[in-house]
Amino acid sequence: MPGLSQKLACLVMSILWLFSVPAMAEGTPLVYAGYAFSGDYANRASLYPYSAELSVEENNAYLDRLLRERIAAHPEAAARLQLGQADGALDHSSVAFALVQESVEQQRMDGKFWTILTLHANILAFNRATQSIVASYPVRLRLTRAEAAALSPAELKEWVRSAYAGANAHANIFDQWLAALPTLKLRSGASKYLKVTNVGFTPEAQAVLDAAHLDTRAIRNQLANAFEASVAESAQISLIPNSVGEAIGSKMAYRFPNGAQIALALPQADFELSFTVRGFASKTVEKPAYYQDIFRVLGAVKLAQPDLNETYLDENIYETQIVTRPRTAGMELETWPQYYKTLQLLMAGVSQQMNRIEDRWLQERASRGVEARPGFVKTNDMIRTMK
Repeated sequence: MPGLSQKLACLVMSILWLFSVPAMAEGTPLVYAGYAFSGDYANRASLYPYSAELSVEENNAYLDRLLRERIAAHPEAAARLQLGQADGALDHSSVAFALVQESVEQQRMDGKFWTILTLHANILAFNRATQSIVASYPVRLRLTRAEAAALSPAELKEWVRSAYAGANAHANIFDQWLAALPTLKLRSGASKYLKVTNVGFTPEAQAVLDAAHLDTRAIRNQLANAFEASVAESAQISLIPNSVGEAIGSKMAYRFPNGAQIALALPQADFELSFTVRGFASKTVEKPAYYQDIFRVLGAVKLAQPDLNETYLDENIYETQIVTRPRTAGMELETWPQYYKTLQLLMAGVSQQMNRIEDRWLQERASRGVEARPGFVKTNDMIRTMK
C-alpha cells in the first residue's frame, strides 16, 4: 500500500496430492461456480471478516469479477471450465473457489510488528448426480510483512484485497488456485458415504474458546470443513460435506438448471467420523538465551458405522507444538492462534493415519501408543473399500 514500508515474504503452499495422480480425463465437464465461502452464511464475519467485507463490494460481484479476470490470464485452466449454466441432461460437476480460512496474526519482535496473513481455499468440486464432493484440493497462501506499528483494520483489509487483486502471481490466491486447476482429477461418486458428523469441545476446551471470546459455532464449522478436506485428500475418497454451506448450497447449485429452486438433500452417511477437542495446555520454559513456548492440543477421533453398530476407531490423540523465542527478540505470541495451528496439525496427522499407518506417529501422538494400531488398521481397510 502506498506510504507504507513493506517487507514481504511469500510462502505459497499448494498442498496438492495432484502430483501423484493422473490429470482428469479430457472433456470431463466442470461447471464454473466462482468464488464462495465454504462455511455457513451466519459464520462469515467470524471466519473470514476481511474477505466477507470485500465480497459485498460491486453489488456482491467484486471477488467473482477478480476471479474471472484471472481466469482470462490462465487459458489452460479456462479450457476446463464451462462458464455458463450446466446442461441438465449431462452428468456435470460444479467447481468453486471455496474459501476455508482467513487468518491474520500480529506479533511483536525486535521492535517491529510482524503480520502473517494466511488464506486457505479449496478447489471444491461437487457432483449433483451423486450428491458428493468429488474433489477438494487445498491451496494455501501465506504472506508476511513487518512494520514499525501494528496494521490498522483498514490496512489489513487492503492487504487482504491485494492477495486477491495483486499482479504478483506468487502472492495471489486466485493465481495459485488456477495454476492447480488443470491437473484436477475428479473422483467417482461414492457408493458408500463417509461424513464428518461432528466436531465438539469438552467443557474444559470450551472454556478456552470462551476466554478468547470466540464464536464456537463458527470455529466448529471451520474445523469440520478443514477435517473433511484433509481426510478426502489423504485417502483420495469422496465425502458427503459436513454441511451444505454457501459454496455447495448456493453458488454451486445456481450453475444447474432450476438450481435456485432445488432443495439439496444430502445422502445419509454410512460411516460417521467425529472429532472432539478434549483440552488445550501450554507452558513456557525459560532458558539462558531463549524461551520455549509449548502448546498442546488433546483430541479424540471416532469412526463408526451406525446401522451395523460397529466402531472402527475410537482413540485419544494429541499434538504438541514448540515455539522458540530468543530472549533478545522481544517477541510476543497470541495463545489462540498457536492452539489453532496445533489443532490443524493434529487433524492433518490423524487423517494421514486413516489412510496409511506410521507406528512412530502412533507412538508419539496416540494416548495408547502402538496399542492404537488395530483401530487404524480397521479404518485403513474400510477406507480402501471406498476407493
